[in-house]
Amino acid sequence: MDLNKLQTKKYTQLHQVKVANELLTVKETDEYRWFEHNGEGVQSLMSLKSPNHLVLPIPQSMLLFLLWKKTPLRVLNLGLGGASFERALSVFNNIDVTSVEQSRAIIDMARQYFKIPEKTSIKCQKAEDYIATTHAKFDVVLCDMFIDEKSPEYLFDAEFYIKLKAITLDQPVVILNLFAETEIQLLNALFAIKKSFPFIALIDFDHYKNVVVVCSANEIPSRDSLRNNLALFNRIDLSGLESIIPRIRYIPVN
Repeated sequence: MDLNKLQTKKYTQLHQVKVANELLTVKETDEYRWFEHNGEGVQSLMSLKSPNHLVLPIPQSMLLFLLWKKTPLRVLNLGLGGASFERALSVFNNIDVTSVEQSRAIIDMARQYFKIPEKTSIKCQKAEDYIATTHAKFDVVLCDMFIDEKSPEYLFDAEFYIKLKAITLDQPVVILNLFAETEIQLLNALFAIKKSFPFIALIDFDHYKNVVVVCSANEIPSRDSLRNNLALFNRIDLSGLESIIPRIRYIPVN
């Protein structure tokens, strides 16, 4: 999917709202719908024909946990956006999703234009505040949050992961969409994560500066094991993982 070409196609503007100094716009072509935040490009691309399908490689890679985590699962999604994960996981009766989003405007937009499943529990709260105060426990945490196209500073702080570990159940998995501006900043994030989640794998992409970080309290399955599990997986379309699995780089535990 070439997002630059998508933006040059004829589109219809469905929605636009300004909250404080932030502009939120929803657009669609004949095939896709997405939103733009302060004109920062395509976010949460949704197929109009198959809304539950994850179109882009980064969100596809963040569902990698489905290849080894057994259901039932309790999933926490930090950063609702266009509800991509919520739609994809809605086909599983035994996966419960709680989503945390600090912007009421984004929640309202997602409800109206991005088909949030009714069973999704949504908390309008800052992610760091929710983690510090909730009594709920989760098997999997997904984190896809950006402020002005940058990852929040607390994603590079060990204290955040200590608090995150405290709200997880046995054998937790945390998957982050992380933008590090420098290699040093990425290393700082990995050192911060390792204090709470010793097993880490990285996935990078040709056309994105972001890196997906898979963090676990237990050993992450090998590429061969993930490929074998993908061949047997048929609950949702995860075929995009065929090209993603070979890109996984495992960080040594010691």
